[in-house]
Amino acid sequence: MEAIFELVFGLLWELFANLVFQLLVELGMRSLVEPFRKSDRRHPVLAFFGTILLGSLAGVASLWIVPNHIFHLKHLQGYGLVYAPLLCGATMAGLRRLKESRGRQVFFLDSFTYGYTFALFMSLVRFYRAG
Repeated sequence: MEAIFELVFGLLWELFANLVFQLLVELGMRSLVEPFRKSDRRHPVLAFFGTILLGSLAGVASLWIVPNHIFHLKHLQGYGLVYAPLLCGATMAGLRRLKESRGRQVFFLDSFTYGYTFALFMSLVRFYRAG
């Protein structure tokens, strides 16, 4: 009886886990594309998660290029977690204003919130993974 229960439960678990994983991959792919859509056709929640994923991936990619911290003092690394995202967010907001004044297409990443989020998650990945 236990063997049958274990077999049925195992099959159901595999099916459920597979479906959940596929749904997460689908959501992840959609959210990666969302920050680059035109401003009038965007979904803010998907774009926010896409920005988190892109920032995290950029952090991992930057670790391949520069695997160690540039500054080895912990308090300087902490300042980087605070000030680098703020500066990146302000830069993206300025870029948005410049694009709008010239009549160019504006993407979701061209805002303070998404520029800040991208830079924050890139910095967090670097902070916790770099030696």
